Amino acid sequence: MIKAGFKTLSAKAAAQLDAELMSTGAFSIDQLMELAGLAVAKAIYHQYPPPPQQQPPSKVLVLVGPGNNGGDGLVAARHLKIWGAYDPILYYPKKSPNNQLYSNLIKQLQDLEVGELASLDEVIALLESKSGVGLIVDSLFGFSFRPPIRGEFRDLISYLSINHNKIAPVVSVDIPSGWDVDEGPTDVDINASMLISLTAPKPCAARFVESGPGKVHYLGGRFINHEIAKKYDIMDIIQTYKNDDLIVKL
Repeated sequence: MIKAGFKTLSAKAAAQLDAELMSTGAFSIDQLMELAGLAVAKAIYHQYPPPPQQQPPSKVLVLVGPGNNGGDGLVAARHLKIWGAYDPILYYPKKSPNNQLYSNLIKQLQDLEVGELASLDEVIALLESKSGVGLIVDSLFGFSFRPPIRGEFRDLISYLSINHNKIAPVVSVDIPSGWDVDEGPTDVDINASMLISLTAPKPCAARFVESGPGKVHYLGGRFINHEIAKKYDIMDIIQTYKNDDLIVKL
């Protein structure tokens, strides 16, 4: 769990850091998303290993939101599919058809024959079917989210919240969707089993690890140089990575 003294990044600081990485840091959004999504896939592989080769691939339902958090989920789905032991299935209710980056990510997944569900009814039917889903990846909302939950996502998050003890474990990317990034849960909680903080934990991560027994917390997105880490006072958590680690369990 998060050790005492670990610095977290508020929503404002996280946005400033991302902007700095893409300006003076010379990173592109594609690079950052690729590294973040790879970290998500690696953390899933580490915490929820695939079944033996003679068994069918494990079904992973990837819930994709309209922003960068959703893009991280799309990248993670690609890696999970390429590794061969997972069978990711997308639910992406609010696409960004005019954004070439997201169109490219979808095309890559289509070329890999990754399945996609068209409605919440199909999501519920899959989650409640006997063939079932082994894991749910929550990449709906990231650190820029502000409650309340609107539109087509409200019923989805409500379903996950009400049925959390009947469905597969939920892995949340950066923050559990529906939570306030600084304050934590508001009027709904999807009860994620695992959180993958990207770049650095957000303030709600402390609430996550305290929210119940068995909560698992990883750090990923290893693209911060020491100067930026010092500037944002997150050097202690960046130093938890060792050698060639792309992820670290906190």
